Amino acid sequence: MIPDLRVLGLEARAWMKEQSAETQSETYLSIVEERSISRRDGRREAVETSVELGAGVRVARGGRIGFASGGGADLRTLQGLWRRAVEQLPYAEAEPGRRLPQPLADAEDPVFEASLQDETLFGRPWEALEERLGQAEAAGRAGGRVLRADFTESRGEVVVAGTNGVLARERSGFASVSVAVAAEDDGQTQVGEGFRLSRRFDDLNCAAAGGEAARRAAAVIGARRVRAGRRAVLFEPWVAAEFLELLADLFSAEEVQGGRSLLAGRLGDTVASPLVTLRDDPRIPGGAASARFDAEGMPTRDKALVDRGVLREYLHDSATAARAGMSSNGCSVRGSWRGLPGPGPSNFSLVPGLLTRAALLKDTRDGLLLMEVLGTHMVDPVSGEFSVGVSGYEVEKGAFARPFKGAMISGNLLDLLGRVDAVADDLVRTGSFGSPTFRVSALDVA
Repeated sequence: MIPDLRVLGLEARAWMKEQSAETQSETYLSIVEERSISRRDGRREAVETSVELGAGVRVARGGRIGFASGGGADLRTLQGLWRRAVEQLPYAEAEPGRRLPQPLADAEDPVFEASLQDETLFGRPWEALEERLGQAEAAGRAGGRVLRADFTESRGEVVVAGTNGVLARERSGFASVSVAVAAEDDGQTQVGEGFRLSRRFDDLNCAAAGGEAARRAAAVIGARRVRAGRRAVLFEPWVAAEFLELLADLFSAEEVQGGRSLLAGRLGDTVASPLVTLRDDPRIPGGAASARFDAEGMPTRDKALVDRGVLREYLHDSATAARAGMSSNGCSVRGSWRGLPGPGPSNFSLVPGLLTRAALLKDTRDGLLLMEVLGTHMVDPVSGEFSVGVSGYEVEKGAFARPFKGAMISGNLLDLLGRVDAVADDLVRTGSFGSPTFRVSALDVA
């Protein structure tokens, strides 16, 4: 039987306060239910269902932090986790001023909260999910052979209850589809992928995911080597989102304070082109990573991390904010109940510009439109130096030319941001990262 997480959190909080007045305690409770259906080569391959319930207990005393986690959740389990966490305190390194967060007021927003879940999820037969996969496959076949298609529904609830007075409860859910398509020509095979996620079943555009996979699969069939040199580079939304995911790590205050980010010590500095505004907004209705509260129960808010080229904020949780002498800006995230929280992004995006994609393309005399990038995990976050493999289309005199693959682009992340000279209006969100097409005036191409 699944417990009422809010009631359980309150019971645990009351018990923990009775055990020690000087020990701050926090209970993090999470339940996630998921079901998925997979098709391979047009045939049903598997259906899966799962339910995961777990808890993490964090304690603080004298600047020291202890933590314990475990699967399942009842009062006895939480009491055991609390004892294990407290036992760690004498061995933890003390950090002056370290404590658990104090509650912050936040007005209720029932309209926003309703946008985070769809009560119809899990209410349809498997055949209805498979029908949606058929829509994705039909669009994918325009580019080649559909290798696989997967549909997933998920719903869950999180409760954070702290002896300092924090009490947050959030429910959410989503549906997603992913498609892989293989295009073949003269012995060459190229695989393209498409993905879409929506908080509401009826709003999930499965055909768009299939079409995206088809377009990406067919993009470099018949491709040749690219002409090397300093050239303009256009980042289409899928590729741009991959770079944004890489950039997001640089804004983590934990990385900044640890000297592992090239943005350390740069608040108030110009770090990008005036055309670049990077937002982290967990309050987008229906956004993939939208939430009223962060992983510590702190209210979330919209943030312009870079505003027209100027670095304005980092992503803070309560610990990094305390070190900086400020309040948390609601950016605490957890991978699951198994781990401690830390600062991270939510709905992270490049703000669209005023140009259409067609106008941006027409304005490009000589450049590359990137459709795929490989090796972003090799980028040095401290120096910002990168060298990654790319494929896509050459652009000549404002129009698509021949496809290319096997090329490399290299440079520095801040130099890349500083050279953005055009941003289109075609924002696409792939999960929690979103970007329009944008152009960098010149990068080294080999």
